[in-house]
Amino acid sequence: MRYNTLGIHLTNACNLTCGHCITDSSPQARGDLTWPQIESAVRSAAAHVDGVCVTGGEAMLRRDLALRTIGLTRSLGLRSSMVTNGFWARSPHEASAVIGDLVAAGLDKLAVSFDRYHFTPKHRAIRVEMLDALLAAGAQTALELVVQYCGPGDDDAYEIADSAAARHGARFETAAVLPFGRGRNLILRRNVDIAEVPDGACGVVGRPILTPEGDFYTCCGPARGAPQHSPLRLRIASAGEVGDALAAAEVDPIINTIHNTGPKSMLDALSEPVRARVTRNLLDGSMCSLCRAITDDEEAVDEVRARLRGDELRVVAVSALLKSVQIEQQESATCRR
Repeated sequence: MRYNTLGIHLTNACNLTCGHCITDSSPQARGDLTWPQIESAVRSAAAHVDGVCVTGGEAMLRRDLALRTIGLTRSLGLRSSMVTNGFWARSPHEASAVIGDLVAAGLDKLAVSFDRYHFTPKHRAIRVEMLDALLAAGAQTALELVVQYCGPGDDDAYEIADSAAARHGARFETAAVLPFGRGRNLILRRNVDIAEVPDGACGVVGRPILTPEGDFYTCCGPARGAPQHSPLRLRIASAGEVGDALAAAEVDPIINTIHNTGPKSMLDALSEPVRARVTRNLLDGSMCSLCRAITDDEEAVDEVRARLRGDELRVVAVSALLKSVQIEQQESATCRR
């Protein structure tokens, strides 16, 4: 499997305390990566990833580190991206100034998170104005712009985000709230029917992330906090070992299976008692919940590895083929444009 994007989680701090935050970020949260850690990780990972994403918490609370990371990414010939809540776009002038700095540093893609969890009724109008100012400034550049909405899609925040994206030529992406971090308090359920969990491949497992705690995961969100035995937790003693960890994970049959066919495809490898336990541990009907329920269970991991033994080369080869097809599709789409 070829990794897509290395996430650099600059800080746990955020100016907001969103109810669905998967990383439990807030103004009170502590923990930051240092520049030596970031530089070591990015340089080490460069041969194994296509790009680097600067994220958090709120990455722009560590503006100098964010810009420096973007510059390093560009110097290594990698694609750079950033996720932000856009708090810095307080006016059209400020939005243009920050966008200018990001572009000058070498940023290729800017994603702004916007949903009902990002504003209270008191601050609703301010947040809407910030979103519009940010997108308007970004639209004057060659940046790839994305608006990311998380939620059920039945609120006015969805309409605001969708309309703003369309108005400024940004891509609009949606996602469901997941039962991890503070999101657990919003949608935690019991007695989930395994039939609710969707089939299909997982693209998130190809987006590893380095956290301020020095933990390294093969998945950019739901894997955070996975136990030591989990295949989603990539073992490193320092940030400079990120590349070696990715090299080992690229041929891990469990990670490749999740990437190729999704966590649900691993259920057949489980004995009935283990499968029943995994099902009981589902937090909701999402693919991510099932992935964690399986990979958090040490016996389940052992059973899946035993079933895949002898089939490792085929699983990895399928990943390589899928990556080749994705590249061809991207190149074809570029030519059509």
